[in-house]
Amino acid sequence: MHFRQLLLSATILILITLFRPNALNAQNKMDDYSSQWEKIDQFQKKGLTKSALSEVEKIYSAAKKTNNDPQIIKSLLFKINLKKNVEESASEKSIDSVEIEIADAKEPAKSILQSIAAQMYWNYFQQNRYKLYQRTNTINFDKKDIATWTIDDLHKKIGDFYLASIKDEKHLRQTKLEPYDAIIIKGNVRDLRPTLFDLLAHRALDYFKNDERDITRLSYAFEIKDAIAFAAVNEFTKATFKTKDSTSLHQRALIIFQKL
Repeated sequence: MHFRQLLLSATILILITLFRPNALNAQNKMDDYSSQWEKIDQFQKKGLTKSALSEVEKIYSAAKKTNNDPQIIKSLLFKINLKKNVEESASEKSIDSVEIEIADAKEPAKSILQSIAAQMYWNYFQQNRYKLYQRTNTINFDKKDIATWTIDDLHKKIGDFYLASIKDEKHLRQTKLEPYDAIIIKGNVRDLRPTLFDLLAHRALDYFKNDERDITRLSYAFEIKDAIAFAAVNEFTKATFKTKDSTSLHQRALIIFQKL
């Protein structure tokens, strides 16, 4: 069970229906701009990208004025997708636009946007893996220019965003998935993802469980070799997995598993 995703030219487009906590009871009153979205769909089918983008911009502006979170995020991600067809360096610009939105977002939108940003950085890494492995950590680093980042810089950014997306654990554990049914593929294990925390935590695990970071291993790299990592749940959840390796993805994965 995960967010519905539309992967076009390797740019993630996640259509998320979000409601501020104090607006849950009023969600039916929020404008869904259905007629405008139908118009946009027709433009896209005809290949009229600029016309579709113009309509999306109108929805985004209107949604911002009324604090309509569902439409803000939906239109933001549509803009990202459409601009890929008409702008250069669209991947970098799309990440910037999500980060700008994160700065103003409230929970739970903020956590979900952080998870999206993390995946966008992870996608960028995968698309540019070859070039990144040819780059050294002595390159002139410009935090505003992702093209100058090294593998370590990107892994830090990805990890930081995924961890930030599940930081507000108490709130996220109290947020059920029902308000987001329209954008979630239920599968047959809905009971294993009962809250937004569970859903976002598993998205984070998809990254932290991978072995990519271990390609350039430290001499003191973290390894899962303590028997308690495979113990019964009551023992496992109480274990402490310490390491000098602050870059370890697997150590963070164990901690997330404990929370789950």
